[in-house]
Amino acid sequence: MTDLRTVVHVINEEKMIYKISRYRELQSSELGFTYDLDLVAGYDYIDTDNSNVQGFVEAKNFIDEVQWDTLTVYPLSESLGERLKEQGYTVIDISKYKIHESKLED
Repeated sequence: MTDLRTVVHVINEEKMIYKISRYRELQSSELGFTYDLDLVAGYDYIDTDNSNVQGFVEAKNFIDEVQWDTLTVYPLSESLGERLKEQGYTVIDISKYKIHESKLED
């Protein structure tokens, strides 16, 4: 497992923001890599006790099943960008998104 040297954030159709964090080479006959995506934030109610205002909130507000994703890319036949698009992800500039602190207790 190798950490990426550059920081890449993506958003999916469910408005979940992930960071592409690590990759590893597949041990197969065809050249391939798997990329790990870690949840950074998702679109939800900011503070359900006080209002119905929605926005992006920290990853800890979400269930384990959405905390990560994995993509497999075969670079001889597709690029990482093509694979992201196929899976419904778009590369974003994270600085353009306001992520609110979680109101949940640890």
